[in-house]
Amino acid sequence: MLLLLEHDRVKQKAAMAAAKRAGLSLTAIDEEDALRRVDMPSVELLLLGRDWPGDLLTKLREQGLHAPAIYVSTSLADEAVDMAKTLGCVDVVAYPLEMEYLRRWIPPATKVEPNTSPAESHSPLEAILARRRAPDGRPRNLDPLHDTAQDDPDAPLRGRVIVVHSARGGVGKSTVTALMARILAKQGVSVGVIDLDPKGNLQAIHHRQAALTTDDFTRLPAQMDDTTLRESLVSIDGWHLLPSGRMRDGLDPLMLRRLVHPFARAFDVVLIDTSPSSAITYAALDLADRVVFVMTPEWMAFKRFVEEYELVRHLKSPERVVVTVNRIRKHVTEHRRALRLLDEAGVRSVVVHMPEDQRLYRALMSAGPLTGSRPVQDATQHVIEALRLVPERLPVRRSRRWRKAVATR
Repeated sequence: MLLLLEHDRVKQKAAMAAAKRAGLSLTAIDEEDALRRVDMPSVELLLLGRDWPGDLLTKLREQGLHAPAIYVSTSLADEAVDMAKTLGCVDVVAYPLEMEYLRRWIPPATKVEPNTSPAESHSPLEAILARRRAPDGRPRNLDPLHDTAQDDPDAPLRGRVIVVHSARGGVGKSTVTALMARILAKQGVSVGVIDLDPKGNLQAIHHRQAALTTDDFTRLPAQMDDTTLRESLVSIDGWHLLPSGRMRDGLDPLMLRRLVHPFARAFDVVLIDTSPSSAITYAALDLADRVVFVMTPEWMAFKRFVEEYELVRHLKSPERVVVTVNRIRKHVTEHRRALRLLDEAGVRSVVVHMPEDQRLYRALMSAGPLTGSRPVQDATQHVIEALRLVPERLPVRRSRRWRKAVATR
């Protein structure tokens, strides 16, 4: 049974009608005195509306309420999220209520035996939610002393969230992201990657199947432990990937914020592969502390790259941006000309040259490990060092050519 505490009779009727259509049993109460007639142990999910006493949930727990509580507000603004955490709720929803989402918080009617038949199938989302439940069928409550909600504004994002951005597609953002994630993972740094590009290149180049995408992830509960988070992602060479969904504008800035925060809590470094010319990309840039701006030495697109870099440089400081010139062919005149113009443009950020590598193309075609040649690995390491992510854990290894290039800037 769902118990809705709401003073507004109109919202009560709408919620009861929606629950009836979904086949759920919902009881609505608008007065605190009426709670005495409710059998609290039989309540499977509590929906707590606005303007109720702050200690009401504590009193209901004393009366035998064991079900999780969800705060119901008129919007999903930051104030509603803060109020949900203050009241001790596990999530916040807004009217009209999504009954299919609320159904996932209700424990199953029959307990599942430990030896489940292999033929029994569950959706990926249901499987992750099932792993999150305690043995009694109720969702696990996180320890408030060690776990925070995923949209906590004080979450330690600084120095950890890195956005890989460019002025257009096809410049190798996904490849650079995968190379950085692999090297960081080899150095003992836990890495979580969020793919916001609808093309889904990161998943495609590794030929992996995903249980969830960014479209599904936003429907998960607001509080998830780190183990559940990692189990819902795709594991690749020691780092974890959340593939992109099919909807180009499937995430809004608020949902992106609620998506990034659990990653920042669970991983040392969070890499975000963005999509060019997308509104959500600039929301990701606002969350990031460092930006890897990827470009190619193409003469025709040089002006567009420089204009986009100036925009990113003003959003962040030049010291927080690392320019990566990808797929350089040193014997091509056009590439040499573009690199010379880049030097003359007075780019104030660190510039790293990454050569074109046929080994990467062969790895992409054969679905092999995306390692790259030694020059590509060195260039990727230089990008990581220039980002100054976690200097106390990353070994400093600079070649003489790199030290000389930095000294002349």
